Amino acid sequence: MINIYHAFIIQGIMSLLLNIIWLFLGGLVLAFEWFVAGIISTILIVTIPFARGCFEMAASCLTPFGKDIVLKTEYGEPPRPISAFFWIIFLGIWLAISHIIAGILQCITIIGIPVGIQNFKLAKIAFNPYKYTLVDRRFTPKK
Repeated sequence: MINIYHAFIIQGIMSLLLNIIWLFLGGLVLAFEWFVAGIISTILIVTIPFARGCFEMAASCLTPFGKDIVLKTEYGEPPRPISAFFWIIFLGIWLAISHIIAGILQCITIIGIPVGIQNFKLAKIAFNPYKYTLVDRRFTPKK
């Protein structure tokens, strides 16, 4: 009989394996894109508020498995519609497109299907990081 402790160990091992596969099937490239977007946001002074989100997503893109997408309002952050609008125009649409293209290419292979699905989830965050964030599954608020 599998108890809760064993279930957490199995879940952790699966997350680790999927994160390793993720890195080899394009995760490093996508994390690099987010990092470059953060640098560009810093250089273009007007978009400095976007840089923090870019660097956070670059780190999250290295290990996205074992994390859930949650609304930032569940953590007390107010919505930022004006910032979100400018984000979408300057960076969001391009990062979301790169996640969607990577997801489609990964879903072509059988081993890449879980990785491709994760890319589609990250595209949702790339399009509006002011609304969504990635949180470790252990710390996700229960509904």
